[in-house]
Amino acid sequence: MRVRRFIVLVLLLGIPFFIGYHWKTWTTPSVPVLSETEVTTTLITEIEALGKMELVKYRFQEVTEVQEMSREFLNILKLDTDSKAVLITQGEAVGCLDLLKISANDVKITGDTIWMHLPEPEICYYKLDLEKTRLYSVETGLFTNRDQFISRAYRQAERQIQEAATNSGILDETEVNAQRILRPMLEELSGKTVIFTEKLPETRIDLSD
Repeated sequence: MRVRRFIVLVLLLGIPFFIGYHWKTWTTPSVPVLSETEVTTTLITEIEALGKMELVKYRFQEVTEVQEMSREFLNILKLDTDSKAVLITQGEAVGCLDLLKISANDVKITGDTIWMHLPEPEICYYKLDLEKTRLYSVETGLFTNRDQFISRAYRQAERQIQEAATNSGILDETEVNAQRILRPMLEELSGKTVIFTEKLPETRIDLSD
């Protein structure tokens, strides 16, 4: 009889202790630990969803001079007068990163660090603002199609916008802005430190040194 009472007493005291000891484990939702492959796949999925990210827009005002020499007869006599045009142009160029080019080969995870190689920045598009571009002057010869020559002059002016954008450093600024925007986003998503690099490390790098 005493043994039975002792067993009942142990159960009455032990059950609350057992429940209290394991209560936190039972009530706290488990946080899945993602593998490196799963983290990489998640990052690439999120990045590719952004597509082409426009990061820089430059506006330009240029003076474009176009001249086409007329044909010569036996390199001696000109058959017509030269054609000339001057345009006062305004336009824009946009620098971007094509994030669809990023693949698993561009991402490497070493511990709590993600190393990533970004695609090269590029000029997404460049164009003239036709409403603010005007033909200042034009001269064409008798045998030159005036409309076609003017069309070629506008195309030359558009190419000049592209050259001006490239020479002004738009690609460098695009790369800087890409890293500035993407790093905090990817770190928030992965919970890891993100480092952009030209060459991914072959082995784990100890950042504590």
